[in-house]
Amino acid sequence: MTKIKTTTEGFYFYENKIYYGCYDESQVSGWTSVSIIEPNSIMTDHPIREGERAVTFIDNHRMLDAEYADLRIMLDKMRSFMNLNNDFEMDFSAVENRLGVSFPKELKLIYSSIYNKNEYFSSEEHFLPLDEIYVEQGKIVFFKKKKLPIAGYDIESGQLAQYFKREWYIGESDFCCYQFCVGSLITIALENKPVFKKGRCKGKFVTTLNIKKELENFCNDTYKLLSEFNVYGIAVMYSDTLIAWIRSNGFYSDIKVGASDEKHIDALGSHLGDIVWKQ
Repeated sequence: MTKIKTTTEGFYFYENKIYYGCYDESQVSGWTSVSIIEPNSIMTDHPIREGERAVTFIDNHRMLDAEYADLRIMLDKMRSFMNLNNDFEMDFSAVENRLGVSFPKELKLIYSSIYNKNEYFSSEEHFLPLDEIYVEQGKIVFFKKKKLPIAGYDIESGQLAQYFKREWYIGESDFCCYQFCVGSLITIALENKPVFKKGRCKGKFVTTLNIKKELENFCNDTYKLLSEFNVYGIAVMYSDTLIAWIRSNGFYSDIKVGASDEKHIDALGSHLGDIVWKQ
C-alpha cells in the first residue's frame, strides 16, 4: 500500500494565525515573520526562536492539521442544516485494499458524513460510491458529472486534481481537495431543497473586498455564517430553513439559495437587501 510522507515540519500561517506542524515544502508560496504576529494569534506551544518564520502556501495544497480541525467543525455545523450522518468512524480498509493506496483523511471524513445519503451520489454532479472510486494516472477519482470525471485526489501531492478536455491537471490557484468537497456538498444540498433560486447581488456585495466579512453584519440568531469555509470570494450563510451560497469577485456577485419554502428565500432577500432574484 502506498504511503504519503510529509516533507517538512515547522511553523505555518493559516487564517491569520500561526501553527506548527507538517507540510509539503514544494507547496510553500512565501513566509511571514513570527515576531510580527500578536501573541494571542499563535496557536502552538512549540518554542519560537529569534528570527523564526512561518510559511504560507499556494491555494491548492495538501491539507494541514489546522484545516482538518476546521473541516470537522464545518461538518458538525452542516449537520444542523443538511442531511449528513452524525460523526462516526467508518472502516475504509476494503476500499484501500481494492485501490492499493491509503484513503485520504479528508475523504474519510466526507464519506463518513454522506454514507447512505442518496442525494450526494445521484445528482448530475455527484460523489462516487465507495465501490466505484478508482485510481487513474495517480489520482483517486471520487467525483463525476454524469459519467465524466471532474475531480480526484492526487496521491503524490495531496492536491485537488481536475479533469478538463480529457486531461488531468493540478492548478495552484484552485480549491484544496477538502474545500472542493465541502463546496460540492453544500451545492448538492441546496439544489435538492424543495425550493431553489438564483440571483444577483448588488451594491456593497459587489464592491466588498471580503464577502464573508461583509455578511458578518447580517448574522443574527436566525442567519449564521459557515465561518470555517475559508475560500476567498465565497461565503456560505445558513439558517434552520435555508442554505445560501454567495460569491463576489469585485466585478459581480451572485447568490444561490435552497430552502424548505419560498417565503424563507424572500425573507433572506429582504434581510440582505440588494438582491435581484432570477425568474
